[in-house]
Amino acid sequence: MRFNSTTFQIDPTPRRADGEYMAHAKISCRQADGGESDVHVSGDLAAFDAREDAVVFAKEWAIAWLDARYG
Repeated sequence: MRFNSTTFQIDPTPRRADGEYMAHAKISCRQADGGESDVHVSGDLAAFDAREDAVVFAKEWAIAWLDARYG
């Protein structure tokens, strides 16, 4: 997929739980009126010791999810 960040936005901000970072992704898109609409919220994907590892995992997961649906 040619990921188009002007169409879809990925928020890969992990949450902290029990000393780990839980990877998850919120995928949204811009509406014609400039508002934002949720496309998909992943739920917890995996736990990581390092925050950056959780962010990278969530971004890659979200891109693969978008590719499978809109690719």
